[in-house]
Amino acid sequence: MAQPAADYVNGVFHVVLDAGTPGERGEQHGAALRLPIRTALRNFKSWMRVQVGLEDPGDAIAEFVESSGHLAAATVDAPDLVEEMRGVAAASGVDLVELFAYQSFDELFVHFISSGALDPSSSGHCTTAAIAGRPGLSNLIGHNNDIPTYHEGLVTVLRIKDPALDVEILQSTFAGQLGQNGVNSLGVGVGINTLADLPGGSGVPVSFHVRRILQTHSVGEAADYLSGARFGQAMNYMIADRSRAVSVESWQTAIAVMETGEGGALAHTNHSVIPNTPRTFEMDASSGGGSYGHTHERLALAQQILRDEPLIDLAGFREIFQQRPILVFPGKPTGRTLMNMVAEIPASGSPTLHLTPDTPHRYPAARFTF
Repeated sequence: MAQPAADYVNGVFHVVLDAGTPGERGEQHGAALRLPIRTALRNFKSWMRVQVGLEDPGDAIAEFVESSGHLAAATVDAPDLVEEMRGVAAASGVDLVELFAYQSFDELFVHFISSGALDPSSSGHCTTAAIAGRPGLSNLIGHNNDIPTYHEGLVTVLRIKDPALDVEILQSTFAGQLGQNGVNSLGVGVGINTLADLPGGSGVPVSFHVRRILQTHSVGEAADYLSGARFGQAMNYMIADRSRAVSVESWQTAIAVMETGEGGALAHTNHSVIPNTPRTFEMDASSGGGSYGHTHERLALAQQILRDEPLIDLAGFREIFQQRPILVFPGKPTGRTLMNMVAEIPASGSPTLHLTPDTPHRYPAARFTF
């Protein structure tokens, strides 16, 4: 097993996980980023004290993990990834339950909103986009992470070389978390965002599903995986490979898939756009859509840019995520743009991950490839 160490590339932690077992790869992660992970958990609990008004965040974390069923579901559906998480906790010296809640922040955020501890108008936001199928041009998929500020300074790329898999993964995430977005060596890329108007469940947190998607060989295989999955929080998974892109809305134990239309472009924000999904409320300006990070405005802007510029290049695509209100800055402690990911997927050759260490309008992207 390689000695655990972290590089620091233009503000982004970079860690190679190449050990033989999931637990050992988690230990590599936890040992290499021990200080950032411990800082992350401390900031996470401080954020809950200030923003959620919790006198004892530990009690709230334990109650969430016990009552939600998410850890139990992950233990059944993704035991290898739970074992990896145990390795992270052990090597970094943090509590496993706290680490699980920290990386299940989409599920935890909705838990606090549902209980009345957080106002829905203070919610985080995210925007994804993809464009695929243009002859002679690389496919592109991108995502703005608009999330609570306890993630500041923790942007990380895990270079995962699992000897049991035939793909290598560039997993963009935050120190101590299994996954957020990313791309693999076969050209499968993914970006995610919460769906506020679809029902959640007691299934597996999104970070586990992201890692499973990045273990697949194609968009079709990724969609097949999601079709049999159990979900914690309702989410959109934007997935691209070397030939196509799809937008997958997921909730409870169901999914709906949207293919690219004319021009090969897709965009998504925080409300369901696929007909006949089981919406819990309508997200318009008067009933939540306006307050939830301008979800309709962000979607319309991304779609307009992609429609008007069908031959958009990498630089132009990255600029989409720097346009307000897609860019959330300065935002609030409950949510602002803290990372931008763009995966460049050519028809052949190595995909490239472009990742900013903070808001993309102020920080250049670090570049990672296979």
